[in-house]
Amino acid sequence: MDARGLSLREQRILAEIESALRLDRRLDERLRDLRAPAGARLLSLQRRLRAAELSLLIPTTLLLSLAAGRTGSLPIAIAACCVGVLSIALLCTVLIGRAERRRGRQWRDAPSRLSFPET
Repeated sequence: MDARGLSLREQRILAEIESALRLDRRLDERLRDLRAPAGARLLSLQRRLRAAELSLLIPTTLLLSLAAGRTGSLPIAIAACCVGVLSIALLCTVLIGRAERRRGRQWRDAPSRLSFPET
């Protein structure tokens, strides 16, 4: 911690606290084992799965579209349309979610007009 703006007495107290915390093995173990909440882990997993789905659906759509164009087969064209609709729907949900997160982050980071300035 930066102690430049503290008085000598406060710097000494801070040094004692830091040394006590460095010697606390139980605190080290707790901090080492600290994990993100289950909701955050599930959200991260959901985002990774959506990315994996998109990385598989988009090339599949392109390949089926090319195959439908080359062969002129109706079942392949229908499959390309179905996979394309799924790809577009999933891409839209990802983009909407990203826009909502960005909008929420901007709103939270904005300074509050109702708070009093610090003195």
